[in-house]
Amino acid sequence: MTQGNIRSGTRRRVLRRRSWPILSWGGVAFLWSLYLLILLAFLARENYRDLFFMAAALLAATAVLLRIGSCRVVLLPDSVQVENPIRSYRIPYAVVLDVRAAHTGGLEIETRRGAIIRCFAFGGSLLDNFFKTSERAAAEIQSELASKKHREAPGTAGELRRSIRCGWPGYGSLALAVIFVAMGVL
Repeated sequence: MTQGNIRSGTRRRVLRRRSWPILSWGGVAFLWSLYLLILLAFLARENYRDLFFMAAALLAATAVLLRIGSCRVVLLPDSVQVENPIRSYRIPYAVVLDVRAAHTGGLEIETRRGAIIRCFAFGGSLLDNFFKTSERAAAEIQSELASKKHREAPGTAGELRRSIRCGWPGYGSLALAVIFVAMGVL
């Protein structure tokens, strides 16, 4: 469930289900192996125009798979960062009120202002009933919260920051999809 790495002298822990990157990249590999079969069929019929449209559709699907597969929760020295497919949330530890596994099987982080952040990387799953990854992630975040002995007072704590998540591999796939559509139109 967890991965750890060290960047620029600060320790950060990455929490995600181990299956997410495997399923994401496995889906991408499946799509492009399917494309090779489609490529052979279109080339045999000399149907080049539809070949470009099919490539554009698969590039768009690749972008979606890469976005979903890269979702995670990152424990930073001063905050928790939740990276969902479209949005990213940076939550200072002093702002976190509760971390829990939801009754739907997902992971939720509640702030002192009442906002509830749902972590897409730990969304509900049938297998989670057996492996309890959401509960283990909640316990790990709670232990990180408990280890922060010098937490700021709630009135002076930083605020929850929301932002649009940047994902260059997905953007690259979408840019190529636009190029392939243009080539198919011409």
